[in-house]
Amino acid sequence: MNLYATKGAVNARLIPLVDRLAAAGVTPDQVTLAAVPVAAIAGACVLASPQVPVLLLAVPLLAAVRIVLNLIDGNMARRTGRIHPRGELFNEVGDRLADIAFLVPVAFLPGASSQVVLLGVMTGLMASYVGITSKAAGGARLYGGILSKPGRMALLCICAVWAFLVGPADGTPWTVFGPLLLLGTGLTLLERIVTAVRRLP
Repeated sequence: MNLYATKGAVNARLIPLVDRLAAAGVTPDQVTLAAVPVAAIAGACVLASPQVPVLLLAVPLLAAVRIVLNLIDGNMARRTGRIHPRGELFNEVGDRLADIAFLVPVAFLPGASSQVVLLGVMTGLMASYVGITSKAAGGARLYGGILSKPGRMALLCICAVWAFLVGPADGTPWTVFGPLLLLGTGLTLLERIVTAVRRLP
């Protein structure tokens, strides 16, 4: 399972929006960094959801905005010729900050195992690190895995909607979230390590 497989088709659909943003003077770096406050708002919604459950419905919307912003920045950089090393730094650091902002708040929700959730987040960060290190070592940037970034966002969105439907008194969605996150990120980490070892000289 690799949700990145649809990236090319989605990027093609975003070209008109990318061109309009570029014409308005928006830069790829601005788009990249915009994903961080979006993630912070989503994390705040997750934290406040036991008191205001309807905020959980904002999480899928904000996750979609994050993914779209992540697609737009690279698309815009290529189309406008604004590709530079600092942009890659912003992209990778911004992605890690956004992952933390989206996922760590779940550790503090009723029903969640904070240790398992935080370990799952750390394993996801390690999977991202391996993907980046593969490129730094002379290979390709690795994005695959069952819980790559789109997969992590999909899992969070499913559990957020489930938690809204059952209500804050039932912590089952967040009880399930941690083990699934840890299992998925663990498999993703393993896959990327194996792929990197096979591809690198």
